[in-house]
Formats: sequence, C-alpha cells, structure tokens
Amino acid sequence: MWRYKGTAASFLADAGQADTPYPVEWVDVSGGNLVLEALRSGHLDYAFMSEIPPIFASIAQVPIALVAVYQGDQNDTRLVVKKDSGIRTVQDLKGKTISYVRATNTHYFVLNMLRQNGLTLADVTAVPLPVQDALTAFRNGHIDALVTGGISALQATSHMDGERLENVSRYYSGNYVIATTQQVLADPQRRSQVGDFLRREQATWAWVNAHPERWAERSEALTGIDRALYLRQFQQRSRPARLVGTDADTLHSQQQVADLFYQNHLIRQRVDARPLWRDDFNPILNS
Repeated sequence: MWRYKGTAASFLADAGQADTPYPVEWVDVSGGNLVLEALRSGHLDYAFMSEIPPIFASIAQVPIALVAVYQGDQNDTRLVVKKDSGIRTVQDLKGKTISYVRATNTHYFVLNMLRQNGLTLADVTAVPLPVQDALTAFRNGHIDALVTGGISALQATSHMDGERLENVSRYYSGNYVIATTQQVLADPQRRSQVGDFLRREQATWAWVNAHPERWAERSEALTGIDRALYLRQFQQRSRPARLVGTDADTLHSQQQVADLFYQNHLIRQRVDARPLWRDDFNPILNS
C-alpha cells in the first residue's frame, strides 16, 4: 500500500485500526509515475491519490480500478498571493508569476481557475515547482502567487506575508480517490482485504473528525509543524473528511479533469473516465 504523511495511514494506530488480520507492507515512493508503475507491475495493491494519476493510467493502459472517494476540504487547495502584490481578483494575475506543482491537482486548479476567468497559462508567467521550493520562492518574493493546499497554504498565509484570494474554492472538487487494480479485484482473498481496509480507512477519517486535538498533535509529530496551525486548518474546513463509495458526481469530476488536461495539450488523447471506476464496495462504504 502507498502512503504519505497526512493520509489515513498516518492515523490508523491512533484510531485503533492498524491491527489487520493480514500483513500490510507500506510502500513509500514519490511521484505519480512511480505509483502507477508499481500498480502495473503488481508491487502495489492499494493507493490514495488525486484525480490526476488515473488519467495518465488510462493512457498508459495501467489496469487500475477506482473503488472509493475521499471527499476532503474544498477550500484545501488555495490561491495565495503576496499582500502587497496588487492582486485582488483572478484577472489581476495577468502578467504575474504563479507557481503550482505540475501534473497534480494544483495544476488542474490553475487551469480551471484561469479558464473560468477568461485567461490561459499564456497570460501568466507559470513556474511549476515542488511544494517546498515554491514556498521558498514565495517567501523570498520570487513569485507573486502560489497555488498549494493544506498546511502549506496556511504556512504561506501565516508566516510568509501571504493572503488567500477569496472565492476560488469552486475551481476544485476536493476529491481524492482510492485505487487498486483489476487483478486484485479478481482475486477473492485480496478483494476481501481491500474491502476490509476501506472500512478501516473510513473509520480512521471518522476518528480524525472526532479528535481534532489528537490529530493535530500527531500531525505535528509527523511534520514538525506547529499543531496550532493544524487546528486552524481543521477549523477552516468546508466539510468533514470522509471516505465514500463511487457515484455519478465523482465520475463527472474525474472526467472534467481529463477533458481540461486534453484541452490544454497536457495529454495526447481524450480519456473516457468511466472504465476506471468500480462500485464493488459501495454497499459497505455507503451503509
């Protein structure tokens, strides 16, 4: 299983969900390409990811299956600008320098935000950077605007003279997905294990919602970032975190991402998102 800091894997033990009746081996790899290759080769059975990697999986014919949806904070991904930048609306970004992480949900956020306001990437100076590099550039005044999410957005607004540009949450759904593979689902034993782990992850997010102080304390231990900032993030959420089954709305959200990436020439062919999705576990997730 793939994990990274801040996902349910970080809090399973706190929520009393870590004692599985089957062995779990965690895979710590960075980057969607490596995750897709691990799924293709059978070295990975379960992964939490944004809506972006499945698009590339479809093109590369990686046999993934999307079986659940993590509905997170729709305000999590944010546009942060310098307080003295003169940027008060999205249109004010024209000619300004903006950073995001290439081929991620922040990339989609930027494309969608610009499109809905009559702009394109050609109207701004785009500087794709990893999150920590982007924060450093923002702190030092090398970029005017930063699209980032979660605790990074709060760091930029709390410690780097940044402010959040209002009314931009509509550009991103807040959805993440749980991916497995068609081969895993075809194996009764591994399919059962996926179902069990989905219930454990669902219970873990319920624990997070009910124990913000302990979640913030644990998050501080994981990252070294002050728990007070995590508590502020929790209090500013647009909705509680939850894991649910798949439905037409989540498929539509995925399709919008795929279509926009194609329109901006980030993928070479149109992608039909429908074959990626399975509803096998809806009865246990939506009960």
